[in-house]
Amino acid sequence: MNRMLLAAAALIAFPATAQAQSVTAANPVGMAAALKENGYTAEMDTDSLGDPRIKTDLNGWETFILFYGCDEETHGNCDSVQLSTGFDRTTPMEPDRALAIAYKYRFLAVSLDNEGDPYLKWDIITDKGIPQAVFLHSLKRYSEVLDSAAEIIFEDE
Repeated sequence: MNRMLLAAAALIAFPATAQAQSVTAANPVGMAAALKENGYTAEMDTDSLGDPRIKTDLNGWETFILFYGCDEETHGNCDSVQLSTGFDRTTPMEPDRALAIAYKYRFLAVSLDNEGDPYLKWDIITDKGIPQAVFLHSLKRYSEVLDSAAEIIFEDE
């Protein structure tokens, strides 16, 4: 019982610490800093609409963190991000194989571009903030899925 009271008191006494360990799409610079603090690369820029974008590397796969739900004029106050990775095949990928990948991985979306190259996407809603550990776990899980999906994507090349 005393431990519970101490834990509650610590949360009340140190709310800034709890906030510092959360990430939100509304703070792209903070998200990039969290990536860097945890050993990832993080290059900030903007997409074609002017919304924030972070380029990172997950297990050797160039991945973009795209920001969504942003204010149309200021491009700020975004509420979610999408992890996005494209693969360049020498031959077009069959749509049935792309569907099989999407079916196998619960949170993964798969699309094919006009050349038949697959793009993998994974959405994360952050709203006002999610624990940094949850964000990093999602990133780690996505990177594991990238490796597994890449085996399927390139198995016939």
